Amino acid sequence: MERSRAEVVMVIVDLINSCSNDKVAHAALACIGGGFAERVRAAAEEKGVSVGKFVAMAVRDFASRSDEAAQEALRAKVVRDDQPLLRGLREVLQVALERGPFVFDSEAMAATPPYAFSAARENALQYH
Repeated sequence: MERSRAEVVMVIVDLINSCSNDKVAHAALACIGGGFAERVRAAAEEKGVSVGKFVAMAVRDFASRSDEAAQEALRAKVVRDDQPLLRGLREVLQVALERGPFVFDSEAMAATPPYAFSAARENALQYH
């Protein structure tokens, strides 16, 4: 099933807003499961944080640092997927794992709700 551009943008907004929460992020990773989830768990352990925190921080990092090209690449990957939110999360995490360490600034992340700095949310508003 191919989704409209606006639907895909809203999936990305939902991904960012929901998976910026540690518990939701942990549950979403559990839904992905398998060897990929194990890789994420190992990376979280290496950072000394919970799996949920690691996933949430990777999602927030994407939200705060992604440009239009990165968002377009993510949209292209989820547009036809049966589980677009999980596919989007997997893609965001894959980039985080490949890119290597990102900065964990817990105070800044705790003080700023994800929707306040989400470039994807602003883009979504253009299409509605």
